[in-house]
Amino acid sequence: MVNLHFKRILILGLLTVSFNTNAQTDKNVLMQRCRDLSENIISLVYSQGRSSCVEKLSSASMEVEAAGDWIMADNPLSAKQELEHAMFSLQYAELNSCNRYIQISHAKLEAQKIRNLL
Repeated sequence: MVNLHFKRILILGLLTVSFNTNAQTDKNVLMQRCRDLSENIISLVYSQGRSSCVEKLSSASMEVEAAGDWIMADNPLSAKQELEHAMFSLQYAELNSCNRYIQISHAKLEAQKIRNLL
């Protein structure tokens, strides 16, 4: 009886450790996706001719970077908010016909994917 109880506790403990490890890995993956997206967005800045496009893309890059920091700080609500701000900035860049429209649209969709995973 004691042996069976011990086995149940051991299995429950292993499952808990497994879930915590997966959560940490997922958090790291999402943070890395934010970092990669931020670098991708900042690379779009150099091909822009208008200052409004540069400003919005730079803002989006900083907001995505901040979302990655919020993810690592275990604050998904703030991360979602930062990603929403980034999506609005990217949408502004889309609607104002900034250069490299397809890459901007792709970056906006990637930000939406990350936000939906939170």
